Amino acid sequence: MAMIAIRAAVEPMRGSDTDGSMIDGPTADDTLDATAELLSDARPALVVSGVVISAVIIGVAVEEVVLPMNLHAGARSVVWAATFAVLVVSVIRTVSLMITAGRQLTDELGELRRLIGAPVDPRAPWTQVRRQAPISTALWRERAQAVLAAARVRKLRAHLALGWAATAVICFAAWTLVTLILAGRI
Repeated sequence: MAMIAIRAAVEPMRGSDTDGSMIDGPTADDTLDATAELLSDARPALVVSGVVISAVIIGVAVEEVVLPMNLHAGARSVVWAATFAVLVVSVIRTVSLMITAGRQLTDELGELRRLIGAPVDPRAPWTQVRRQAPISTALWRERAQAVLAAARVRKLRAHLALGWAATAVICFAAWTLVTLILAGRI
């Protein structure tokens, strides 16, 4: 993908009388290809993050049922509470990243749909397809770049969610170890 963007960016403008030193942006096909790749690239990370966080939450619930804690004041209780707090923070951060991952992309695609006058659901019989107003090339390129940037943000947030999910698994393992030690099972 990076090679496509670099190649398209350094190709001289076609049909111009320049010496080849002008830099043109990527073509529409390259931008659409990059957007499609970014859109499909974020889905597996979000699914894996969701599955991991679900497993951690189920594990915490099962562990609390099997090993009820009788906490007394002391250093052990502080360690247990601290590991549990870090676990809760990592789960909340993962879920918030998963929720907000697609928001910017949805907004950009909605703005593009509004700009061209497309109906929200073209299959609905009561919607009429409006005639599309002519869009200037500069505005079209700007909108395409905004969608591409939003897709990149979605991919970044999906990978951050995956990282925080891994942190939640590590915190869950540490919290389980502390719980087993405090319960006298180890």
